[in-house]
Amino acid sequence: MKRAYPQSKYRQTGFTLIELLVVMLILSILMAISTPLSLQAVADSQRKSCRSNLQTIGNAVQSARVRANATNYGSLIAGGVTAASLTDFQNIPVCSAGGVYSLSAGHSGDSSTFKVSCSYAGHGTFEPGEDAR
Repeated sequence: MKRAYPQSKYRQTGFTLIELLVVMLILSILMAISTPLSLQAVADSQRKSCRSNLQTIGNAVQSARVRANATNYGSLIAGGVTAASLTDFQNIPVCSAGGVYSLSAGHSGDSSTFKVSCSYAGHGTFEPGEDAR
């Protein structure tokens, strides 16, 4: 004869500690894989944005030279990247990584050419005519 045990009205349901630990392990592995990739994507987008800003500032410098009918870029290089010297901008572009833009003489060494630089490491420079990327 079978003995019937009374079933309780309340059945305990839920996850065991092992199941919760396995889920936490899987989530931590996914985070370990995705974090470096997302940080690299952010750094790459900041570099590309800065590169675009360098080209924009370079175009504004060339435009300011034409407007001033100057023979070289000497006065613009001395003025630097400011709203006063580059009147095409209401606001000067800002490097998203915190770098500062500057102007200097180009590859020729005199003021017949110029290059725009970012002070943030890895963002580099832009020189019209030389950087055709």
